[in-house]
Amino acid sequence: MQKHMGVQRRGWGKTNAVRWRARLCLPLLAISLLLLIAAPAQATFHLIKVREVYPGSNDDSYVELQMFAGGQNFLSGHSMKLYNAAGALIHTSTFSSTVPNSANQQTVLVGDTKVQQTFGVAPDLLDEGLAVPAAGGAACWNAGGIPADCVAWGNFNGAGALQAATGTSAGAPASPSGISVGKAIRRTIEPGCPTLLEESDDSDVSATDFAEVNPAPRNDSSPIVEHTCAGAPNTAIDDRPAPRSNSNSAEFTYEAPTATSYECRLDAAVFSACPLGGPVEYTALSEGSHTFQVRGVNASGPDPTPASYTWVVDTTPPVATIDTHPDDPSPGATVQFTYHAPSESGSTFKCALDGAPAANCPTSGITYHGLADGSHSFAVEATDAAGNAQLAPTEFTWTVDNSLADTTPPETTLLSKPSDPSASPTVSFTYEANEPGSSFECALDGTAFATCPATGTSYGGLADGPHSFQVRAVDPSGNVDLSPAGYSFVVVLAAGSAPGQTASATPDSPPLASPAKRTAAPNTTLSGKPAARTHDRTPTFRFHASAAGARYQCKLDRGPFKACRSPFTTAPLTFGRHTLKVRALLGGLADPTPATAIFEVVPK
Repeated sequence: MQKHMGVQRRGWGKTNAVRWRARLCLPLLAISLLLLIAAPAQATFHLIKVREVYPGSNDDSYVELQMFAGGQNFLSGHSMKLYNAAGALIHTSTFSSTVPNSANQQTVLVGDTKVQQTFGVAPDLLDEGLAVPAAGGAACWNAGGIPADCVAWGNFNGAGALQAATGTSAGAPASPSGISVGKAIRRTIEPGCPTLLEESDDSDVSATDFAEVNPAPRNDSSPIVEHTCAGAPNTAIDDRPAPRSNSNSAEFTYEAPTATSYECRLDAAVFSACPLGGPVEYTALSEGSHTFQVRGVNASGPDPTPASYTWVVDTTPPVATIDTHPDDPSPGATVQFTYHAPSESGSTFKCALDGAPAANCPTSGITYHGLADGSHSFAVEATDAAGNAQLAPTEFTWTVDNSLADTTPPETTLLSKPSDPSASPTVSFTYEANEPGSSFECALDGTAFATCPATGTSYGGLADGPHSFQVRAVDPSGNVDLSPAGYSFVVVLAAGSAPGQTASATPDSPPLASPAKRTAAPNTTLSGKPAARTHDRTPTFRFHASAAGARYQCKLDRGPFKACRSPFTTAPLTFGRHTLKVRALLGGLADPTPATAIFEVVPK
């Protein structure tokens, strides 16, 4: 599992079978000249992947590495690392010298003291105490470097810790029940050249890339059994810019193990010759989307399916807009700001209060507490997905006067809620307000609001069918949140799990009438809905039917009709136009003309 950093990485060269680099970065020129004298040309260490992992039981654990380019034997000072199932580092094996053989596909063996006794193959790095945990763990080459390569197996669940420690991920683990006794896991060489390890074989998912095999370790002196594939080459792109780049230049490297030459093109240009393996560089790129294609060529012809990569050049800095802010003057010591960067989805933000250094702040907004009387200033600056930073922050200045009456309602947020659908008759909710010291009132299934604990509330004995929950904060000044936070969900109980309860045990859905007694479908009426333009991203709807005992189905936008009840609160909606339809059902008949609400959610 390998990471790249786009144009920031300028890889070491590959042999003619894979790739080479025609120029050196100036900061590395002196070091490179020394390497040319002290080691074989283009010697490096990073075009290596983990090939095989064996959790021995008799001091014979090993990890086998494999080069996927020539000249990758400059291993001194570099390490293979083991991590436990939680992603914590448990062992480091560091090379103190190079290995002699460096042909493409050469292997390197890191092993415990009895590997040679068990398998007849001497490790290139003998590491007493190397113990691979069979139940679950991860092995990584060049952890924290560029690129790093990792494989995980068994009960490994430390993806976040591994990402933080190594800079890369291993995906779903191989052998999820643990590596079987007497077995190893080995990389599958697919899908490009099925007999040659290459970059495109790495899907970043261990369960896909590795399978259990009988252990068969190879060291740096072992014969290379992989061989070049026949037919037209299969091309892969290695180095590339980020999907959204703030540079108007881009550099690419690529590989096709059987290629003798390459052809490249940018956007609508025709294919033309480009260097073996790269790099090929494009400059003065215009803003917008670009597509690079490359194909290897050999005696069988060009790759019929060229490797392709599309990215966006974006060099325009964003400008943050402050959507909500306190009044000026403000009566409260607690203030809240929300903001966004127009037309720049994926932007991050930094905020500062009263001239303090700017610090990362949530995309959802920020709240400040305990402000003293007097003048205050708030500043926010955006950084877009391409890395462009706002040139000057957006600012707001106001005065806090705590002697003024506080008339601003608090904002309520749901923190946790049951799944939808829920298989349990007991559900729990937690919530918070943007004003310290607020109390809360809750309502279930349209009942009157009643005081509920600030730490959260639970309900038991819920029947099968749709349910709705609402909570509103009341601040210390007595202001009530006018747009309660809400959540609608369906309880689906297993047969017999709630004796005596049925799906018709609530006021909005009593026992269904017999179809034989119904001659007309019920009519549905919306009695409560948001304004045509609303800031509420989770609006609540209330409705009733012309006949007693009806149940309801709701349809949001292009989704299907689903069971619901009044009041019904939507999940968080995107900004823009939305449509909710609700129909009553009774006696097998559905309202043929559902009640409809059309509204638009707009930023504050």
